[in-house]
Amino acid sequence: MWGETADASDVQQTIWPRAAAAAERLWSPRDSTSARNVTLTALPRLQHFRCLLNGRGVPAAPVTNYYGRRAPDGPGSCYDQ
Repeated sequence: MWGETADASDVQQTIWPRAAAAAERLWSPRDSTSARNVTLTALPRLQHFRCLLNGRGVPAAPVTNYYGRRAPDGPGSCYDQ
């Protein structure tokens, strides 16, 4: 977060997904986080974590940048992103 412009309105939605990504990288086996395997192994877990955060009221940013920062379409729809 130190290299970005952020205020109180978007700190949580930026920090938690990045903390999860860092944890995934640090505690997963190397072959699980390599470029060719990351979409098969880490990405689904990170997307699920985002859904858990959204369900708890933390407006977590999307794991991928395909949809930009927008809210899920409805309950449970973050699993489709």
